[in-house]
Amino acid sequence: MIEFVKKYLNSTNIILLFILILGLFFRIYKLEIFYPWGHDQDLFSMIVKDIVVDHHLRLIGQQTTILGVFIGPLFYYLMVLSFAIFHMDPLSSAIPITIIAVLTIFSFYCVFDKFFGSKAGLMGAFLYAVSPGMVFFSRWAVPTQPTTLWSVWFLYALLGTLKGRVPIILISALVGLVWHIHVALMPLLLLLPISFWLSKKSGNKMEISKKSIVISFLMFSFLMFPFFAFEVRHNFQQIKAISKATYEEKGEASGINRLYKTINLGGRSLAGAFFLSNATVGLDSSLTAILPFLLLGAILSLFSEKRLTKNQTILLIVWIILVFSGQLFSKTQISEHYFGSITAILFLAMALILSKLRFTIILLAIYLIGITVWLINKPNDFGGYIYKKQTIEYIKNNSLEKGYPCVAMNFIENNIDKGNGFRYLSWFYKLKVITGGNDVPVYNIVTPWTISENEINAKFGMFGVILPHQEIVDPSTCSNPKRQLLPLWGFTN
Repeated sequence: MIEFVKKYLNSTNIILLFILILGLFFRIYKLEIFYPWGHDQDLFSMIVKDIVVDHHLRLIGQQTTILGVFIGPLFYYLMVLSFAIFHMDPLSSAIPITIIAVLTIFSFYCVFDKFFGSKAGLMGAFLYAVSPGMVFFSRWAVPTQPTTLWSVWFLYALLGTLKGRVPIILISALVGLVWHIHVALMPLLLLLPISFWLSKKSGNKMEISKKSIVISFLMFSFLMFPFFAFEVRHNFQQIKAISKATYEEKGEASGINRLYKTINLGGRSLAGAFFLSNATVGLDSSLTAILPFLLLGAILSLFSEKRLTKNQTILLIVWIILVFSGQLFSKTQISEHYFGSITAILFLAMALILSKLRFTIILLAIYLIGITVWLINKPNDFGGYIYKKQTIEYIKNNSLEKGYPCVAMNFIENNIDKGNGFRYLSWFYKLKVITGGNDVPVYNIVTPWTISENEINAKFGMFGVILPHQEIVDPSTCSNPKRQLLPLWGFTN
C-alpha cells in the first residue's frame, strides 16, 4: 500500500486527476440544457435506431458534403450500447462522447509528457479540459468528434518516428480511422513518410518486427473492411466521388477570395478553441486572419529557444500547411470544422510557452475562475435539446387527448434554422408524423414564438406551438405510402 502511494499519489498525478475531474464537470454541467440538438444529432440517432431497432448492420454512416462519400460506421456503433441500455434515449449519446473527451484530456497529458515533460503535459491537459471551445465541442455529438483525440495520437506517432521508434501498430489504427472520423484528415498522412525520412536523415535505424507488421495489417484491415466491402458492392462509388471532387467546380470561392477565406476560417477555428466561435467573441475577420500566422510564429519562436527540435518544427509547420492547402485547393465548401486537427498543435505551442512563464499558475487560476463564472451564468440554449423535447412531448400529449392516429408538423421560422432535430424525438415519443394536408391535423411550430405571439397555444424556449384546427383523421391516411416522410438528408440504407 505504501509503495502504491509513493508510486501513484505524487503531486503530478494529483494535479492530473484534478484536471480530469474539471474536464468532466465542464462537460456534464447542465448537460440537458446545453446539449446541442439539430440535424446532425437527428441523423446519427436515426442511424443508431436503424442498427439497434431495425437490426440493419451498416457498412456506412451518413453522407458527407461530398456527394457519394460517406463517413464510416464506427461512431454509430460506439453509440449502440448506451442507446440500447437507456432504451434509445437520445441523451444517452452524451456517455460515449464524454468518455472520448476525458480520454482526450488524458491523451494530451500522456503525449506532451512523453516528449516535452510533465509540465507541458499538465498544461496541455488543462487547456483542453477547460477551454470553452473544447468544452462545448466535446458536448457536440457528431462523427467528427474524435478529431482531436486522433490528432494527439497522430502527433505521438510522428514524434516517436522522429526518434527512430516507429509505432506502426498505432499508425495503422490511425490511418484506418481516417474514414471513420473525417476525410479532411487524409492530407496529414503525408507527414508519415516525411517523419520517416527526417528520422533516417538524422541517423536513426528503423527496425520494425514482422509481428508488428502482421498486427498492423490486421488492424488496418479490420477498420477498413466496411469501406472496401461497400466499395466492392457499389462499384467503387466513394473512390470515384472523391476523385471527382478534386476537380469538379461547385461554385465555391476561388483565387484570392478562397485564399483569404481559408486563412480566415482557419483563424476562426483557432479562436474557437478558446472562445466557442467567432460569433461568441465578436472577433473581426482581419484579426482571425492573423491567428494562423501567430501560431506559425510561436512555433518558430519555440524552435529558436530550442524548445522544439528542427525536425519537430518542420513537421508542425508542414502539418499546418497541409491543413490549409487541403482546403485551399479543394473544390468543396470550406468549414471551420476542417481545421480541427491543428488544435493539437495550438495547445502544444501554448503548453510549451506557458510552462516557462513565471506567473503561469496565477494566469491559469484567473482563466479557470473566469470560465467557471461564465459557465455558471451562461444563459440556457433556448433552441436546444430540452426545449425541442418539451415541444414534442406537448404535441404528443395533445394528440393523445384528441385521439389523432397521426399528425403533421409545419415549421414557421424567422430566419432561424431550428426546424431540424424533431424527427428522432417524434419517433422516440411514438408520435406518428406524416406529410401535411387538409386531411391531417397540422401542428405549427413557430421559431421564435414571438413572431406569432398572439396565435401560439404553448411555448418552450424559443419554440411556440399552434394547435391544429383539423379534428377528423382517416386512419388509412396514416399508412398511405405516399404520405410518409422522406429520409433525413444524409441518411442512406
